Amino acid sequence: MSSEKKSKDLKDKYEKKQKAVEYYKENGVPQKMEAVLNLMFHEDPSDVYGYLANYFGQFSKSATFTKARARLALDGKGQPAVQTDLYGMCRNREQVLCTSVNSNQNPGVLENAKIEEKEADDQERLKCLNACIELINNDMSNRLQGVELCDQGKVDKVISDLVSDLMAEELAKQPEEEAEKGTEGDGLNPKEDPRSDSAKKPKSAKSKGKSQAVFVVPDEPKEKLHPGSSAVSALSRSACTAAAVARDLPVYQHVSELRSGEISKSFKLPLPMVTIIQSGKSALGKLNCVKEFMIVPKPGVHMHTALQQIGNVYNNVVKNLYSKGGITAKNVNDIGALCPQFDRPEQGLDLLQEGINGAGLTPGEDIFIAINCAAHEIFDYEKGKYELFAGQQKIADDVVDFWVELLSRYPSVIALIDPFRKQEQEHWMRLCDQISDRCYIVGSNVYHRPGLLKDETLTEQFKTSGIAFKLEQMNTVSDIIECCKKMEEDDNQIVISASHGESTDNILVELAVGVNARFLKVGGPCRGERVSKLNYLLQIEDILEQAGKLAFHEDYVFPHIAPPPLSEPEEHTEEGLDKSEKK
Repeated sequence: MSSEKKSKDLKDKYEKKQKAVEYYKENGVPQKMEAVLNLMFHEDPSDVYGYLANYFGQFSKSATFTKARARLALDGKGQPAVQTDLYGMCRNREQVLCTSVNSNQNPGVLENAKIEEKEADDQERLKCLNACIELINNDMSNRLQGVELCDQGKVDKVISDLVSDLMAEELAKQPEEEAEKGTEGDGLNPKEDPRSDSAKKPKSAKSKGKSQAVFVVPDEPKEKLHPGSSAVSALSRSACTAAAVARDLPVYQHVSELRSGEISKSFKLPLPMVTIIQSGKSALGKLNCVKEFMIVPKPGVHMHTALQQIGNVYNNVVKNLYSKGGITAKNVNDIGALCPQFDRPEQGLDLLQEGINGAGLTPGEDIFIAINCAAHEIFDYEKGKYELFAGQQKIADDVVDFWVELLSRYPSVIALIDPFRKQEQEHWMRLCDQISDRCYIVGSNVYHRPGLLKDETLTEQFKTSGIAFKLEQMNTVSDIIECCKKMEEDDNQIVISASHGESTDNILVELAVGVNARFLKVGGPCRGERVSKLNYLLQIEDILEQAGKLAFHEDYVFPHIAPPPLSEPEEHTEEGLDKSEKK
């Protein structure tokens, strides 16, 4: 080898060496290497390379979105759903960071569709799911490439804006007159909702022996959603979970940081709202005004004790039903709740209280009752009345009296969900004035979705003491977090609610813990996808307790539910008798 070539080789090696020195120096490798070697020597870990991996992992770049892949799967009701794999670049390699199943509530179909409508419902659902999968695999996946997964706000804005733009484009293509009246069954303009303002004007109605005209405040026009709108919630929840996985954090800690800018030093577990009995308009019997009879454990009780109590109450109710109706009385529905035939709400409330007493507990002291009224499902727009019982309809004035009187006899009831439509604001507030000191009045269907609610101004003309959120359709993690803070400032208790086709994905539990929700509405205690959420609460409680980070909701935040002094009930009873005599 010539001297010239040797000299050139030496020069190349020197230049490479200098570049390497500069490269490592720019990235701080020598300093970090020296620091970790000193630390490791003193700590003497059993897994040397695992120690090094963990140490350098904290300096790695934030995980970025690379792609998403969606496909058809099954939800907890055996219906088609969307399963989403989210890929991210994490620690210098692409990997699947999250797989989730998102239930789909068809925006164009009512929850309790008639049997003859089921075929059309199934076709519409499949159409929406295919549109959702197409969006995730193409437009959304492309637009999110390179976005940092920990930037939840940006992820949610990109996907929400995309769906909103697509919806605007579709509406712009329609003739003006068609856009105003909507078309049936195309997914973009859902079928006409019998609860909409297109219902017939009501006839006159009688109340307390007097004939009076009833004016029905019409519902707002139903929001038109893109058929693939459930892709928004699917990717939002996946991105939230993926970011936490990439950071080696529990999802509830990541959500806590998204909510307040830092990870909370302590966490409170939500109180589970567990549906023991389901009734309502679509169930057997005449009872329409109660869709769900739920139980809620006492604040301050450990979750393992609370779940034992819930299980004991449920099993006692099952035994009582079995003794009266045989083996078929033990059957449960899609949400894991029992479905006996009731004609009056007292039957369900008495059955629950018997189950509570049979478990050695006291209703209203050791465990409480909550009721989901779902008033929007029982309103007759033609007559302007609520069909509380099959064949028995009442105007809003009478509905207020009905709930006030019923709850006076059942002080263990501490929550009513949707006792009226939002349009009955005067009656909603009248009910609140009379019972909100001892019972939460929770809004679910009476509010707009979080993406709209976050920008709305709350007024004194319509107030609630609680609000329920679902992570479905166009609802994103960011919007729910923002609305939780907004509604808490307005003295509302937060309820995170499971969807109808819930899967075994436990992000709802993580979300409820992370946003400091008061309640977690899970459904019944007798289906895997429902029970998994209750069991996951146990796991989180144990982890938090070991870490010294477990806190409890204060007892005094609950409405006052203790029975009043003996003198007061007698006075109320006399007043009630006077009123009934006057009638």
